[in-house]
Amino acid sequence: MNRDSVLSRQILTYMLLLTFMIIAIAVLGSWFFYSFILDHLPGGAVEGDDEQMTMWDWVWIGTATTISLIIAIFLTIKLSSRILTPLNAGASSLRKISQGQLDARAYCASSRLGEVNHLVTDFNEMAEKLQTLDIQRKSWNAAIAHELRTPVTILRGRLQGLVDGVFEPDPLLFNNLLKQTEGLTRLIEDLRVISSDGGAGYTLYKSRTDLKGTIQDALDTFMPEFKHNQFVIKTELREQRCVFDPLRINQCLAVLFDNALHYSTSRKLIVKNGVSDKGNYILIEDGGPGIPREFHDFLFQPFQRDNGARDVNPEGCGLGLSVVKAIMLAHGGDVTYTLSKQNHSLFKLTWPDA
Repeated sequence: MNRDSVLSRQILTYMLLLTFMIIAIAVLGSWFFYSFILDHLPGGAVEGDDEQMTMWDWVWIGTATTISLIIAIFLTIKLSSRILTPLNAGASSLRKISQGQLDARAYCASSRLGEVNHLVTDFNEMAEKLQTLDIQRKSWNAAIAHELRTPVTILRGRLQGLVDGVFEPDPLLFNNLLKQTEGLTRLIEDLRVISSDGGAGYTLYKSRTDLKGTIQDALDTFMPEFKHNQFVIKTELREQRCVFDPLRINQCLAVLFDNALHYSTSRKLIVKNGVSDKGNYILIEDGGPGIPREFHDFLFQPFQRDNGARDVNPEGCGLGLSVVKAIMLAHGGDVTYTLSKQNHSLFKLTWPDA
């Protein structure tokens, strides 16, 4: 039995039963009514042929019954079509989605039944989200495999060379192997951070700490590289004690400073901190060139890099800013990027003091 037609038959059955009940009530009601008039009212017809059903009476009853059935069937078909067409489309699309066809959608013409339209719209929105999540999952899997393949291949090649006697064991080789494993460790840690439900499940160790000192520590770590690349560093740091995880804020600053070293051609960097209506903030501005506007919507998504970034730093994997995003969300704050009129990049970290 076709499951799609079960509800249609049920609607048709109920409508026909309703029609027959109405016809029966009308016929019986008329018969009792006229019988009462004939039997109890003065001037009623006497017994005889006048009380017998005439041919025209039967014609009238048959005509009324036929017309009622036609109208009932017509209304049933129209009503069931309006209800069942979108429901059947949704059910068919749902079966396709369960079989892996995530591009399936339910379609129906505009209906006066608002609830049905809402149902189809909500279903299509759900299917769209499922398809987007599936695309993101596949993209993630491919990107993770790509990022892990390179360091693992290097490690395997060098270890195989040691086993085969191609390489002589020496401290420099072991130091390179150690750097590769440290890189893998950082990559795995970054993946863990950005996969922690948008930072919600990420564990922080907050304390009331001097923000100025934390920023200065991060700058001191990068200062040799800044000097080597002839960067001009301008700081506007103020004493500010607030609640945050010093290690993770330092990690965010390290990502932004490293990006400035690799991608900023102006060799200028401005670092500020303070308090705004959104809470505490750290502002980092470089002299450009800024990130292309068409890439702004994807800036904080994992494994997203524009062609310019790939050319300048082919070793990057596109996880840094997504890690910053996850850490700031875990703080209950956010990170934003804007492009100034002078084409300067402005990164702003904000979080509440709680």
